[in-house]
Amino acid sequence: MDREEYGESTEKILDEGIICKSAEVENQDVTEEEIKKINKFTLAPLKAEEVFTFKLILGDNGLDDRNYEPFNLNALKDLKKLYIGKTMIKDHKRTADNQIARVYDTELQQDSSKLTEAGEIFTKLIAKCYMIKTDKNADLIAEIKAGIKKEVSTSCRAKHAYCSICGEDNMKHYCTHYWGQEYDTKDGKKICYFTLDGAKEAYEVSFVAVPAQPRAGTTKNYGGKEKNKNNEESEIDLKIKNLDSFLFSEKEKMEE
Repeated sequence: MDREEYGESTEKILDEGIICKSAEVENQDVTEEEIKKINKFTLAPLKAEEVFTFKLILGDNGLDDRNYEPFNLNALKDLKKLYIGKTMIKDHKRTADNQIARVYDTELQQDSSKLTEAGEIFTKLIAKCYMIKTDKNADLIAEIKAGIKKEVSTSCRAKHAYCSICGEDNMKHYCTHYWGQEYDTKDGKKICYFTLDGAKEAYEVSFVAVPAQPRAGTTKNYGGKEKNKNNEESEIDLKIKNLDSFLFSEKEKMEE
C-alpha cells in the first residue's frame, strides 16, 4: 500500500499536516439568542430576517473512519474553540469571492450511552453558520434547504497523529505503518490507524461536490519524513503538487 492509493488531494497536503474531513449540513432556526451571537462578528447589527443559518456536523471521535484517521475527544475540544469565527468557502479555494458563510458558534454533543472503541464517550462537533440573504446567494440557500448542497469538508491541523501499531507520533516522524493495513502485534492482528490527538488550528469549512468520505473522513497526511525514501522522482512530483498548500501554510506561520 502506498500514498498514491489515497488520491491527489492527499498528495497536495502531504507534508503540511492539513487535515480535510467531511461533514454534514443540518437546518438551523434563527432565534434572538442566535442573532446576538452572530452580531459579534458583524460591523452593523443584523436582524433575524436578514440571515440564513444552518448547522454543520464537523466530525466525531468514532474509530470507524474509512481513511483510518479518527479524531479523539481532545481534538474535538480544541476544534470547538478554534472553529468559532472561521469562514465557510467553496471547494477549499481560499479566495475572498468564495466566502459564503461564517461559523458563529460551536458545541459538542455527547451520547453517554455509546462509547468508542477507544473508551471515550461518543461525541459530535457541531458548528453553527450564518450567511446573508441576498439575491446573489438565493439559489445557494435554496439548494441548502433542499438538501442538494449538503456535503461539506473541513480543514484543520492536528497536534499529534499517533499510530495504533507502534505509537509513533506521525506529526513529527513517519513510522513504517500504513493506514488500514493489518499487522501482527504481541496482542494479535491489528489494523493500523492514526489517532488525531488535539488540534493546532482550524482553517475553514467548505462545500464540496464529493467529500473525502461520507462521515468524518480525511484526505491528508502528516508532517515528518517521507516514508518512500527511495522514490526520488515521486518525491519531486509531490513537492510540486504541494506548492499551494505550502504557501498557505507559510502564510499562516508568518501571521502567527
